[in-house]
Amino acid sequence: MARISSVVFSLCIAACALAAPMHRRQIGDLDCNLARLKVVSDTGCCSDLGRPNQHNRAQWALHKAGLNSINSAIEDILTAVFANQTSPADSRDQLEQGLNTANSALLLIKDPSANATVSAARAKLLAAGAAGDQVLSGCK
Repeated sequence: MARISSVVFSLCIAACALAAPMHRRQIGDLDCNLARLKVVSDTGCCSDLGRPNQHNRAQWALHKAGLNSINSAIEDILTAVFANQTSPADSRDQLEQGLNTANSALLLIKDPSANATVSAARAKLLAAGAAGDQVLSGCK
């Protein structure tokens, strides 16, 4: 959670920064940065899904691996933003793959006691994906 918090803090700084004009891509306008913040906040909300049981332990682990991939990609993208560089295409692809992995894992959980939690997490991941699409189309 601390890792997500530091990423959220960094993203807030990026959103508020009005540094020298960027020549490549990066800092972006308010809509762009709000979309970036939504990606971070929506994926951060998916990390605490309770405890796995013997029937869904593998799915929880796969979901966690997807979230770890997302966090790593976000860190790489933020590093590029602050260095006035174009965010690496590999990191954008990694973010997309992490979202897909985490969501796919949630689809495999069939525990009725976790339905509400899983549904809420899936909704957040889908919203994060939509915000990611907004970033790709709007952050020029």
